[in-house]
Amino acid sequence: MSLSNLQSHELIRKAIHLSSAIIPLSYWFLADRHLTLQIVVLLSLGFLMADYLRLKSGAVEKVFMKIFGSALRQHEKKNLTGATYVFTGSVVAIFLFPKEIAVPALLILSISDTVAALIGIPFGKHKFLKKSLEGSTAFFISTTAILTIFFPEGLIINVLIAAIVTLAEANPMKLDDNFLIPILSGTLLSLASLL
Repeated sequence: MSLSNLQSHELIRKAIHLSSAIIPLSYWFLADRHLTLQIVVLLSLGFLMADYLRLKSGAVEKVFMKIFGSALRQHEKKNLTGATYVFTGSVVAIFLFPKEIAVPALLILSISDTVAALIGIPFGKHKFLKKSLEGSTAFFISTTAILTIFFPEGLIINVLIAAIVTLAEANPMKLDDNFLIPILSGTLLSLASLL
């Protein structure tokens, strides 16, 4: 895949990824926890079912790849898609954490992860762990900004949490970052709220 094709492929992915911000924004402004959980659980089950059918049936896989294939990364073709992890991570975050923690944790996933890719893919020149320094810097700044909007009094804690989440995003483990980021962010924010 050429660099320009890779960039347009990632732009499509990140536009879809950014649209997942509708989950925390709807939760914050429109819906209560119960309704939000019901909707996100249904979406998560739908994506899990689509992945299951795609992975088990060649005919379903063919149709799925025709529609969504251009937005998939290589490793997703034989595994769960990033979208499935986004919705599953959203379910867990909304279930585990109160609204004031779940919403910024999910916004970090949808916004900071998108900003990191939009900066890191075209402009990333310096390696930082498994990502680029430029993309990780964008992730860190965006995460700090999101946390500061929700917790304006805790700048030092916000910077510390942003640094930890940035390190986790830049050095992905076996756990998909679409699942890891909101759970890690929510856990750190929960711990900070105890201080």
